Amino acid sequence: MNQDTHLKLTNRVSVIGSVTDFTYKWGLNAGLTDDEALRLALAVDELVTDVVLFAFGDEEGTFDLIYRWTPSDVEVIVRELGEPFDPERHTYDPDRALREGNFEGAGLELIRHLVDDFVFLNKGRQGKEFRLIKRTTAEHIAEAVPYEAINKPVEPAPETTYTIRPVTRDDAETIAKLIYRTYGYTYNKEELYFPKKIEMALERGEKFGVLAQTAEGEPVGYFAVLRTTDSRIGEVGEAVVSPPHRRRGLMKRMLARLVEMAKERNLLGLFGEAVTVHTISQRTNLRLGFQSTALLLNAFPTAKYRGLVEKYPQDVSVVIDFLPLKPAPSVRRYLPPAYLPLLTDLYASLGTKVHSAPVRTLRSSETARTDDRFNLEYRHAVIVVEQFGKDLAERVRHTVETLRHKGIRTFFIDLPLDDPGTIPATEMLRREGFYFCGLMPLFHRERDYLRLQRTFRRFRFDRIEVFSEQARRIKRFIEEEMSCGTT
Repeated sequence: MNQDTHLKLTNRVSVIGSVTDFTYKWGLNAGLTDDEALRLALAVDELVTDVVLFAFGDEEGTFDLIYRWTPSDVEVIVRELGEPFDPERHTYDPDRALREGNFEGAGLELIRHLVDDFVFLNKGRQGKEFRLIKRTTAEHIAEAVPYEAINKPVEPAPETTYTIRPVTRDDAETIAKLIYRTYGYTYNKEELYFPKKIEMALERGEKFGVLAQTAEGEPVGYFAVLRTTDSRIGEVGEAVVSPPHRRRGLMKRMLARLVEMAKERNLLGLFGEAVTVHTISQRTNLRLGFQSTALLLNAFPTAKYRGLVEKYPQDVSVVIDFLPLKPAPSVRRYLPPAYLPLLTDLYASLGTKVHSAPVRTLRSSETARTDDRFNLEYRHAVIVVEQFGKDLAERVRHTVETLRHKGIRTFFIDLPLDDPGTIPATEMLRREGFYFCGLMPLFHRERDYLRLQRTFRRFRFDRIEVFSEQARRIKRFIEEEMSCGTT
């Protein structure tokens, strides 16, 4: 399982060189080319130098670096509690630099040129956060497969038998070709077009999967579980069946094998993000015992779904389907009154009796603590509340405003259901324009979360296709809540 690398450093000049060296080597290990790793290291060097020299004045302080890897990009997060600072007020002006010798803002401008995305978040009492994002590059599978290969008319394949086996790193190119020949350029997880990225994810244990083959050995299906970074659950997040071999039960057989493999790896549960462009994935999940627990509105940008539908006219919403592998018979949770009946039934569908814990005395700290995760490509953000505080509303407003300027259009907030602070926080966030999204079982550190959502994209509920009665109930509930403002 991929874990973030976390460094805590003092603001001494002597740490700069060591951090730069570490960043370069970490970047290479994360799959960056030599030039990409060097550019990331130079960007971190520039930023850490600014923090060491200017963030704390003459005082001694500490700051944090978090290194985060995914198959598609790497991210370095710098957090510090130094003096207030707004990079928008320190922009670089080349004319001023030539005229006056004033190079204010040049360091930040250099960082922007060295990385693909540079984001600044002012988190109030929680300090400041700088995020440097560098996308990884690798050979695209299109260089090995001509585009014409995906445009042939689809005829059902002759009847044959199929075997399901675990994938290995040697299957990376086979998987990429299968995705490309089936979906062209339309599959929403771009890293699957790069064999090297697939190979690296398998090597790191980031995912495990199965391959479906015909009796002649032709690969015609692939399904994988992605390990989450902060909990013992996995996402059934990558799936493809070659069009001539569809409607033969391959998806169900592959998923059944993945469930067995997940149990062997001692995972506590599996979840799927089933698109609502069609109900194929939702039907498969339901047949294997998954239960719908949430509906994420406008979770991904629109795309074409080759062989299924033409271009979808709005951003894609997804149903969260969850399968507990070790269900808890009963739990005590702090359930917000507005959502208590629905959450109680969602727990019951997972085989768990939930007891609503009463809130007697609630003490809130001054400062909230959140883990803000965002995806600029998908245009959504997830704010995970780690500690409730009196400034939570202000913090959320500021984060939403900042990330909207970066193109984020949909926001999700995860509130821990084993914390009494979730009840007042839910009412506060509803007043801020957030609505019900659903139950996210075991999603962070093996804890259950209530997810709320707010989207700034237009959409129509009648274009969202859901299959199970439970998913339809969640959809109706959200639609009614949004139409009324609150329920």
